[in-house]
Amino acid sequence: MNQNAAFVRKVGYIVAIGLLLLPLSALSQPATVNRRGEISPGGKLAQMRTQFNLSQAELGAIDPASETMKLATLGLRGVATNFLWIAANHYKMVEDWDKLELTVKQIIRLQPNFLEVWDFQAHNLSYNVSVEFDDYRMRYQWVKKGIEFLIQGTHYNRQEPGLLNQVGWFTSQKMGRSDEKKQFRRIFKEDDLLHKSYRDDGVEVDQGLGPDGKPDNWLVARLWFNKATDAVTFSGKPIRGKTPLLFYSGGAMSQMNGAANMQTDGYFYEPAQAAWERGAADWLAFGTRELPTTAGFNIRLNDLEQLQARIKAGNDRIDELAPGARKLAREAKIESLKPELKAALEKPQNLRNRDEIDLANQAEGLIFVTPREVGAKAPPEAKAEIRAMIEQLENDALVVMKIASDRKIVNFEYWRTRCEAERGKLAQDAHKAVYDADRLFAEGEKFGEARKRYEEAWNHWAAVYKQFPVLMDNAESQDLIDSIKQYRSLLNQLDEPFPVDFVLNDMLELHHEGRDLKAQVRLLSEAAGDKPAPKRSDGQNPPANAPEPTPAEPPKENLPEGSKSETPETDK
Repeated sequence: MNQNAAFVRKVGYIVAIGLLLLPLSALSQPATVNRRGEISPGGKLAQMRTQFNLSQAELGAIDPASETMKLATLGLRGVATNFLWIAANHYKMVEDWDKLELTVKQIIRLQPNFLEVWDFQAHNLSYNVSVEFDDYRMRYQWVKKGIEFLIQGTHYNRQEPGLLNQVGWFTSQKMGRSDEKKQFRRIFKEDDLLHKSYRDDGVEVDQGLGPDGKPDNWLVARLWFNKATDAVTFSGKPIRGKTPLLFYSGGAMSQMNGAANMQTDGYFYEPAQAAWERGAADWLAFGTRELPTTAGFNIRLNDLEQLQARIKAGNDRIDELAPGARKLAREAKIESLKPELKAALEKPQNLRNRDEIDLANQAEGLIFVTPREVGAKAPPEAKAEIRAMIEQLENDALVVMKIASDRKIVNFEYWRTRCEAERGKLAQDAHKAVYDADRLFAEGEKFGEARKRYEEAWNHWAAVYKQFPVLMDNAESQDLIDSIKQYRSLLNQLDEPFPVDFVLNDMLELHHEGRDLKAQVRLLSEAAGDKPAPKRSDGQNPPANAPEPTPAEPPKENLPEGSKSETPETDK
């Protein structure tokens, strides 16, 4: 009887175990990938691993070599990885690129979750190795290897914001700003294999098409930057490798750079204006985003003007409560200034040289009167109300200072203003005229027509700068200065002088190369017997440390007989 009872219990246990295997099997069924690329989500556990980004790969995509290497190192993966890093650096120095690539692949099999491996080696491939080749097509292939390496890193480290952001950075900056950007951008448009890699990682390149109907590197990069932003928002993973300010600005900057490159490629008006419209919306959203700071409080870049208005209103109220107190405090501080600071401050703004401008700015900082200092000189009956306002004003001043600092880092006002300007017809007319003139000049024919288009462009740009003066003092104006140099060469071809009263002189004065060009024009004008060129708009001569201008050629009418130059002067 006892033996029968024991046997029944054993059978019961076996049946119970068998029954439990059914739900366990359903729960633990892995995600799989079949030969056609179709993905099965698997059981509940596999779905939860995917939901919370805990799994590296589906069953059909597991790398057995990686797991074998991890087991074979017997817990010494770190040591083995260090030796492989040394080997990778050696192969880079001896320029054995094939072994370098294989060594990098071995490193990631040992340490697939060590994020710095992906960052460092991707930069190594795209930036350091690519420049070792003379053929731009080979350079492109190594840039592409670095990008694909980062994409592979996102498979092992799901929704890792830093890696996603890096893919966007390489796609935008390396493809769009390198010396070979014209060729890289052209190849990128036709690179179906790279586009497939993007699609496999969830980035649909068809959402980043340019006006020619092909994927544009800047607009595709915007998708990666936005994906990185979504990873922070929805996965809760921290931002790595960049400040939040730069991290969140990537998508909007790519959109605006994409719009600018459309105009460089010869697309104007509707397509360019639509791209700038989207850039303006992205920039507004970026300015509205709450950004953490190292000062312990969050800021929004769009809040600057509102806070400045609140500070002004508060100070105006304090001045009402304590009339004359601010002026007395300021005058007392002015009297305590050093003589050189006081002299620079008293000199009219338009007559100051560069050293005096710096001294005057320093003096302004020293004589600034705070609300607390005004409150100290206020009548007794006003002190209580002023004290209640001071803490808020001081807090607002700290936030304003931080916002202003961060705005400078991303050139916030410039890009906001440029989006506004580029959406108008006048700016598109200006771009179109410069593009047409540059093309005509490059063809070496129709110089008269090219000159006409250049001069139309300068008038358009003068009108744009009058309406949006902030656009003059920026590196983006360098492209326009290059076209102005071509205009000067064109006038040389026509044996005509560059106009001393050039309509864009104010813009040239703000740039080093522009000042050089003006100095050369001035010397040539004086050598030809013309009146001296007018001084700068602030009444000053060119700075003493400006580079020496190119010596002027003697006037042709004064050359000895038989020595007339047969080659026109060209810009260096």
